[in-house]
Amino acid sequence: MTHGNPIGSSAMLGHLRMDYSSYSGIARPGKGLAPFIGQINFNPGDQNAHLIFLAPEPNLMDRALLALLDHLSWESGGRGALRLLAEINEDASIFEMLRLSGFNVYGRQQVWRFVDLPHNGEKNQLWRSFQQIDQHNLINLYHAVVPPLVQGSEAMDKRPVQGYVYYMDSELLAFVEVTNGPKGIFLTPVMHPNIREPEKLLKDLLRLMNSSNGRPLYLAIRDYQSWLNSATESLGGTPGNRKIMLVKHLIHKQRVSVPATIRKVLEAHGTETTSPILHNSTKNKNETSNDIIASNK
Repeated sequence: MTHGNPIGSSAMLGHLRMDYSSYSGIARPGKGLAPFIGQINFNPGDQNAHLIFLAPEPNLMDRALLALLDHLSWESGGRGALRLLAEINEDASIFEMLRLSGFNVYGRQQVWRFVDLPHNGEKNQLWRSFQQIDQHNLINLYHAVVPPLVQGSEAMDKRPVQGYVYYMDSELLAFVEVTNGPKGIFLTPVMHPNIREPEKLLKDLLRLMNSSNGRPLYLAIRDYQSWLNSATESLGGTPGNRKIMLVKHLIHKQRVSVPATIRKVLEAHGTETTSPILHNSTKNKNETSNDIIASNK
């Protein structure tokens, strides 16, 4: 959305780049059939990898796609990701294939598009840039507003973020994460329901973002913040397709035996034994599919 065509030159010429953030895989379903192409992105310091695209769209119901999804999951885990996130349209036919591959729904959202933004002429801005001193307040806001299912899937409080904050009476009531790309800006707000004038706050946010060099702006309203949709519509936003957000957890707990002497010490101190966390994909990547071609970016 913010980076343009996902299967353009950035994907096809990825092998020319030396960074470790992106990975492209190709699976061949059979002789004479078009191959499946998929790409993931993982930023160092994050816990989540993102499924960027799968193609070609008309053939995504072929079961050979499962081999590609499994391979991309394995590569995500190999790069240190704990989860692989995906986002699709609500009516997308690939939904069942993602479910078969181990993805689960953790939320839904409506994405609004803005082209004509309010003029940035007023000096009294309600927002300011997020700073490190806001981290503790952001964690409190995040845990108060975001449902546990989403928290466990995205873990926004455990990764570096960029964006803007809004305070009222020294209390952080709103944060918006900003993701920039050459084709647009993507905003994900976390706003406390105690905010009395959400339309005024969103309007000031759009005015603040008006220096985007003509790039469109996308505002994602999660279903648990659906009360913001009416304010977004009144500001001239154009609704896009509703999105389903999915997650595939790449780790699982495994029980291990504890020597009796250690167990007695733990029990004496009232401490519960814990299980180490292992990556869910432990098989050799060559076992995933013999017809998968990889490309690092």
